[in-house]
Amino acid sequence: MTKQEFLKKVESEKLNKGEYSIIIGKLSDAPPVLGCVIEQGAWKVYETRERGGHFIIKELDDESEAFDYFYKVVLSQHNRNNNF
Repeated sequence: MTKQEFLKKVESEKLNKGEYSIIIGKLSDAPPVLGCVIEQGAWKVYETRERGGHFIIKELDDESEAFDYFYKVVLSQHNRNNNF
């Protein structure tokens, strides 16, 4: 899916991201963030650490694969938040 399709899907499904913010298009070290950014031709899905800093969860070659994967990460967070 594209970035726009991802944003519409997350909004329409009202996914519970818990304490996480979603950031697209820039890398952040502010906690807690789930993000997706393109750097040097690679799409990077990342998460920030509780005390700052970030780590790359996965690098992908194209936008569609990146946002499909990013959606799964956000959905996983939603499922964790709704099982408590």
